[in-house]
Amino acid sequence: MSGFRDVAVPAVPTLLTGSLSPMSGSRSTRVLVAVAFAVFVALGLSGGVTGVAWPSMRTDFGRPVADLGVLLAVGTIGYFFAGLAAGRLTRTIGLGNVLVLVMAIGSVSLAGFALAGSWAVLLLCAVGSGFSGGLLDSAVNAYVALHHDARTMNLLHAFFGIGATIGPIMVAATLTRGLSWRVAYLALAVIEVVLLLAVLRVRRSWPTAVANPDQPRPGRLGAAVVILLALFVLYVGIEVAAGQWAFSVLTESRGMGEFAAGVWVAVYWGGLTGGRLTLGAVGDRVRPRTVLHLSMFGSIAGSLLFWLDPAGLGVVGLALLGVSLAGVFPILVALTPSWVGEDRAPAVIGYQIAAAAAGAASIPWLGGILVDVAGLEAIGPFLVVIAVAMTVLHWVVDRAANGHSRLEQSLSPFS
Repeated sequence: MSGFRDVAVPAVPTLLTGSLSPMSGSRSTRVLVAVAFAVFVALGLSGGVTGVAWPSMRTDFGRPVADLGVLLAVGTIGYFFAGLAAGRLTRTIGLGNVLVLVMAIGSVSLAGFALAGSWAVLLLCAVGSGFSGGLLDSAVNAYVALHHDARTMNLLHAFFGIGATIGPIMVAATLTRGLSWRVAYLALAVIEVVLLLAVLRVRRSWPTAVANPDQPRPGRLGAAVVILLALFVLYVGIEVAAGQWAFSVLTESRGMGEFAAGVWVAVYWGGLTGGRLTLGAVGDRVRPRTVLHLSMFGSIAGSLLFWLDPAGLGVVGLALLGVSLAGVFPILVALTPSWVGEDRAPAVIGYQIAAAAAGAASIPWLGGILVDVAGLEAIGPFLVVIAVAMTVLHWVVDRAANGHSRLEQSLSPFS
């Protein structure tokens, strides 16, 4: 049995049966989409503040610089297991109740960051925040993938990018005014409480997942889905690794000033957000497969240009990499229901979020090992290798999704 249904992928906007753009549908539908966008801004906010707050945070707790990795890893563990549990939890208690649970856990965890008096409590709050984020990521992605189109999915992830951009600025502004990093986390907790109230108001309005009797039962995950999950590991891995290592490469290896390097790293992240906003605006005019093909070739070209740095143009390659990666995650998630079936999609999307968390933790870590062995310039070819591997997996997934591959003849499914 193949991991994908043997169907061709239709063009947007008829990507999914009954899909809606964010500006269409009933008033209640528009309200739900607005809430989804708002909670994804909050997800980006909470995910983007730790690195900026860490120098002040570690001073308060007397921790070494390297313990930032411990804090992030603990949060990633929570994120990973939330992704694995999301599909079953959504089926059991319903999407509305899941979102209430998510916002409640997030509020308590962020307030815990602000009030924590010990390193152990801070780590516990990181687990809670990670679990909340992973569950939110999985549940909202599944909702948009099942009930809306690829434009809405791209806009959803663009709002995450907006939050991830605002979060560091908010913390920096707090510290500049002589206030504690705890004030910023308390403000984030207040935002989560406000969103909790909003989610409570629309808790009963979220659609209930009902299995389609005309579709086969989900059964076991096929080999094609396993390859799709590996693609998520590589995609998120290269996205995070490029963003985390670029500043060090530009300043410590290529002699660029800190301000200029910071601007180019911001351009990289801005390319991700701007690309998603653009796809949200014009996504109904471009086939999703076309966007994915261009994204893969663009990621190879961008990472190769960043590595070779001809005439100092490596930063242009970094910008190209950011733009090229923009549509990959949201489009893959949006296509998932048409590949695996709507009754199976929430669980598979949860696994995708777990795979993304694994990639975000493992690929940058492997890059760090490589830097220790071969120096910072090894990051360039490392990114090229990841981009090529990602493109190969995309090719396999694309063929399987469009009925040209017979993975089931060569690889056995597993449960």
